[in-house]
Amino acid sequence: MLPLESDDESICYCSYTQEFMQNADTTQLSDLPQKTTEVVLRTCIKLRGSGDFKKTMNEVIRDIRTICDASYCCILLMDCSRRKCSVLCEDVAERGHFVYKENWLPDDFYDIAESWADTIAGSNCLIVKNKDDMGVVAERNPAWYKSLLSAKVESLVLFPLRHGDELLGYIWAMDFEVEQAARIKETLELTTFFLASEIANHQLFERLKILGSTDILTGVLNRNEMNNRVDQLCKGKAVQHKALGIVFADLNGLKRVNDSDGHLAGDLLLKRAASLLQDVFDGNEIYRAGGDEFMVMVWNTDAEKLGHLVELLKEKARSEDDVCFAVGYSFEEDCRNVRRAMIAADGLMYADKKRYYRLFPEKKRR
Repeated sequence: MLPLESDDESICYCSYTQEFMQNADTTQLSDLPQKTTEVVLRTCIKLRGSGDFKKTMNEVIRDIRTICDASYCCILLMDCSRRKCSVLCEDVAERGHFVYKENWLPDDFYDIAESWADTIAGSNCLIVKNKDDMGVVAERNPAWYKSLLSAKVESLVLFPLRHGDELLGYIWAMDFEVEQAARIKETLELTTFFLASEIANHQLFERLKILGSTDILTGVLNRNEMNNRVDQLCKGKAVQHKALGIVFADLNGLKRVNDSDGHLAGDLLLKRAASLLQDVFDGNEIYRAGGDEFMVMVWNTDAEKLGHLVELLKEKARSEDDVCFAVGYSFEEDCRNVRRAMIAADGLMYADKKRYYRLFPEKKRR
């Protein structure tokens, strides 16, 4: 752990100590060595003091691996609704006899991670210090034991990360200093409490950010996010003057569908339209600019490629029931001119819409 050096850090240390004492079990704290308490507090301060969550978690997991004197340490998150696992952060020592592989997480690893609760068997953690302990794992969880055996793991400490009643995931260290098992256990018992709290807060913030930037009906980005993005580009804050294509696509006939078949049918039509745009412009930024109007920012393109994508969109729309776009597009070599591209694309889109209603006056929205 890094030592506290500045006055600001000392103030943060004192204020966080108060919060720490309020949230942690004071009886448990009184039994802990001062060094352990300080280690936990410094970890908490590091978590609270940074605006870069991912970078901070990488630093914290490195600190924890060092505390445990382990070959490998990891925080694994679990998405119960999608039955998927993901590595939030990990750290590997230069030495170590266990077999580590990059991107080691298989698609079906959730099944193994889900079984850890039964393996822990009602305790608050699992500590494997020797072959006898590993034999207990082999008996309780043969599939996981086989995985550990293939990685040549000889010792392991595993803690669940819980926030309230929700299981967020697990933290574990492999091939740790078994002579220090008691100290490592007491350190992780408290550290995981604050880790879980910070992870839960971060996940909530990310969900709120998604809700604030996403159109709930179609799943593409919303108008507010579009306006923010345009402002960023105009001010040169987002990217280094990259070329940019703008596409406006207005869904023809939505008003008629709403009037004749109801708004539920209109909503389904909007969803199909958004899905078609996502298919054609995969990897680019798609916004719902208004009721029946979408805008796409296309990167890594030129005027010719942009035209081909627009033709592909029209071609795919022709094979869809009721999905028909009026489309306009424009290309700029410098993305700071995004508003000029938007005006040009919007004008061409409205010209295309007029042509459509001249050909099909019965589908006119009025």
